[in-house]
Amino acid sequence: MSAPAPVAVGYVSARGQDTLDAQRDAVTEHARVEGYALAQIVTDRFDGHTISQLIDTARRHGAQAVIVPAATTLASARARLAHELEADGAVCLLIDQPATTAVDPETTTTKASARLTDAFPRHASRPTPRHAARTRA
Repeated sequence: MSAPAPVAVGYVSARGQDTLDAQRDAVTEHARVEGYALAQIVTDRFDGHTISQLIDTARRHGAQAVIVPAATTLASARARLAHELEADGAVCLLIDQPATTAVDPETTTTKASARLTDAFPRHASRPTPRHAARTRA
């Protein structure tokens, strides 16, 4: 019987949905590759998430790591975040690469590897009435 995987919490922040999705994919892939059980991804839409809120989330889940993409708001506060997490025995993992892709040897084409977030619904913009009228013609 194997030991349970260490727990991690992720953090993403961006104004655009595509960027948020890419950051979520990168956090999820990093957790998978490094053997973490990803408990939650905190999404900051610039509405005031602070270091203390992220640390509280990590504590609530008993996380050993917080995964932060380098392009996020809190990446610049990595030293303080790491210092705050240290008291709980957790670390801050700063990542800067996008989610990895794999080459399918049978087709020699690249494809995105399966991710936990594939099961989550994606944000889809609704067409405006003006856009819908133009596309019907």
